[in-house]
Order: sequence, then C-alpha cells, then structure tokens
Amino acid sequence: MPLLPVLRRASVAAILLLGTSAVQASVAFHVTVVTERVNQPGVNTSLPARETQDSDVVLGDHFISVRNGHTLSVLDFATRRRYMIDTAASTYDTYSLFDVAGSRAAELHHRQGIAGMLKLSGLEQHATPPVYEEQALSVLDNKRRGPLLPQVLDGAVLWSLDGQPLLRLDIAGSPVSGDDAAAFAQYLRYTWGGHPAVLTMLADGKRIPAAFTLHHQQIAGKVARHFRISAMTAGAPATYSLAAYRPRPLAADAPVLERVLAQAARLPPPGPEAHPALRAEAERLFAAEKPFEAFLSMLEDHFSTGALVDKLSPQQQLAMQACQPIHDLTRALLAKDKEGIQAALATVQGLRQQHGLEQPVLALFEGNLRAKLGQRQAAMALYLQVLQAKPHMAAAYQDLGDALYAQFDAPNAWRSWDAGRAMAPTLRQFRKVNDLEQGLLRDYPAFFAGGAPLPPTVQPSTSRPASKTKTVGSTNLP
Repeated sequence: MPLLPVLRRASVAAILLLGTSAVQASVAFHVTVVTERVNQPGVNTSLPARETQDSDVVLGDHFISVRNGHTLSVLDFATRRRYMIDTAASTYDTYSLFDVAGSRAAELHHRQGIAGMLKLSGLEQHATPPVYEEQALSVLDNKRRGPLLPQVLDGAVLWSLDGQPLLRLDIAGSPVSGDDAAAFAQYLRYTWGGHPAVLTMLADGKRIPAAFTLHHQQIAGKVARHFRISAMTAGAPATYSLAAYRPRPLAADAPVLERVLAQAARLPPPGPEAHPALRAEAERLFAAEKPFEAFLSMLEDHFSTGALVDKLSPQQQLAMQACQPIHDLTRALLAKDKEGIQAALATVQGLRQQHGLEQPVLALFEGNLRAKLGQRQAAMALYLQVLQAKPHMAAAYQDLGDALYAQFDAPNAWRSWDAGRAMAPTLRQFRKVNDLEQGLLRDYPAFFAGGAPLPPTVQPSTSRPASKTKTVGSTNLP
C-alpha cells in the first residue's frame, strides 16, 4: 500500500529521525476524525457543531506518535514519558506518562461527585450516564457492567453496553498483528478515549478498522466522532530519537511555577558534600547557643538530602529539650482537627515573625498547614518561595506536587514530584507518590502496556508544564 501523502512529503525519518536499522517495522496510517455535536436545547457553547481533524499516526515498537500540523506527540511506553514536539521550532516539552492515568482517575472521581450532587438535588436526569464517563476517560468506575452487545447493521455492527450505544464498527479493515492491534487501541485511549471494554475488543481483533464511530453523551448533549483510516502502511521504522530537537527554552515572561520547575529540571542532585555542609551549619548554631536555629538547619538537611537528624551530643539533646520554640513547633505540627490546625498556623506564623519570613523550613510548614485548611493557592505561593531560595529542598517539591494534583494539574504535579525524587529519592515523603504510581499501575495497567518499566532508581527529567487547559495527553476528550 502507498505511504500516506503527508509522509511522502515529509518522511517519518525527517519528522522523528526514526532509525532505519530497527528489527521490527511499525504500522503508519492517516486518520480523519469528524466530530459532530448535538446539544441540548438552551445550551450555549463555543464548540462547533461539526469539526474535522487530520492526523498521521505511527504505531512503533514501544512508542506511538501522532502528528497534527506542526505538533508531534510521542508516547514512549518503555520510559513512561510523553513528548510534545513543535516541529516548526524544533523544540519539545516532556511529561510523565503517569499524569495521564492519574488525571483520568481524578477526573472520574470528580465527575462521580457531580453526579452525586445532581442526584441529591433531584436532578439525576441531567447526569451523564456512567458508561459514557467511562467512554470519555477510558477508565472504569468499578460498577458491574453487562457484556458488549452487537446489533448488525448494513456493513457495520453497533456495539452497546447497558443499553447505551458506544461503537459503530465498520466490517471493513486491515489485518494486523496482535501487538499492532493493541497499539491501535492504545492510540485511541490516549488521544480520543473509548470505553475500556471497547478498547479491549479492538485490541483483541487483530485488525485496524477502516471506519468506525465513537458515541459520547454528556450534560450538554451528544457527541459522535467518526473515524476514517486511510493510507495504511506496515513499512514505517520502529524507533525514534529526539536528537533533532531541544527542550523548549524558558519564556521571558514565564510564571514563577514554570521558572521553578524548569530550574529543577536542570539542577543536578545534591553532591556528597551537601549533608556535611548543612550539618556543619547546625553544629555552628549549637555552639552559638541557638538550638532552635540548629534544629531548623537539621530539618533543612533532612528535607534536602534525606539525612536523618541523629548523632546529637548529650549537651545538644539537653539544649533542644530546654528550647520552648522546638516544643511549640513540634506540638503545632501534630494538630489534626481544623481548630487545632488553625492554632498551629498561628504558632508557625509567630515563629516566622521572630526568625524571619524567609526561613525556608518554617515557610514550608506554614504552606503545609495552609494546604490542610484548603488554602492551596497560598500554600503554593509559600512552596514556590521556598524553592526559589532553596531549589534543592526535595521535600518542597513533594508538597508542591500534592497541591498541584489537588487542583487537577497532574502534568505539573508529576514534574514537581519527579524533580524532588531525582534530588532525594530515599526521602520518606515520596512514599506517597510512589504508592500512587503503584496504584495506577495496578488499577489501570492498560495505560502502561507496551514497554518495560524503568528501574526504581531511575527518575526521568522534567521540562515544561501542561497548557492552561491542563489537557495534554487527552486534548480531544469530551
């Protein structure tokens, strides 16, 4: 079959610098997607009733690439990274593959909450049927579903689940290997969605359909996406390289968050001299009879290098036991209920007034208390203040990532977590995000199929944040 027209004009090798010596070839094709929306009466939306998008897709060995104009996205399942490439500027942004599954899981939970509120308000009829939430996000909400049921049409089969039509599948298609069929389903999962049951059926079918339609339903109305696959070839190379591109440079007007995360991506981990230097500072403060400042210095050491606060002399222990600010701070940080946390916040603010608003550990603690009270923007401002002054304080990247994830900014959350783990991978604060990733691998394994996992000690670098709409990796989802 002839190579698709776009790839004749600008070959895959020119776009991706694909290797020509790969043992396994890949499948390439052109896809045209026509989206049609039928909104409920009275719904005002800026989205067009009909729009068309053309893409060139390569299903490679452990990667999938999708090109739309000058934007080339690459999903690398071997390294669990995503790359957004601007081919005109020869630059790229990089993200964690975990942020896609993480954001979809969080979004499903959010939509379930909205449905619950509609039900309590007696407006259950306005809620999107759960099957269509699963269709949009490609994740299950753990409700029991019946099997996909077929209805034979003229030249196609309409597949429905729990009485809701999900997929109109044309009979025509091209036979492919099981791996290529699974990669095709993976392409849909990341770019356009599809119910997990539908994607499993397509992955098991060992063919790429010539045409099909995904049906969606949402509060605003109904959406039908009509796919047409053309110019398919099995001769595309199977590897890629970023050698022709460079990380996107920092814009002159970049916000503080971007500056902090971009700086973190360039910083090497603290060297072996970091812990001795910070501990020497604590010893100097003990000698100057400043046990509270010494305590804060040891905490900074722990938060930056993972080193434990230990090996105190008897005199140092006595000095700390007699230090009232240490008791006030530790008691404040143990607060659990809202009233206790508010009192703790006042305590920490008082200590900051006494010891300097720029003191990084106290600023970090105030940020954590504000986050517990739901004041996430104020907390983020404090985390960024800390990281501007102390860019190697790994624990602050954990807290910043937590605040970003709570605000549905999964791409930047993983950038922050990855930066902190690269600096102090053994820091116990990162157990939470490590457990989150293990949970995503366990609960949503399909998102990570197609590549070997990274060794646990390897942490990928970070680059730039997602767009303001926070939809990188799922830009076409309803």
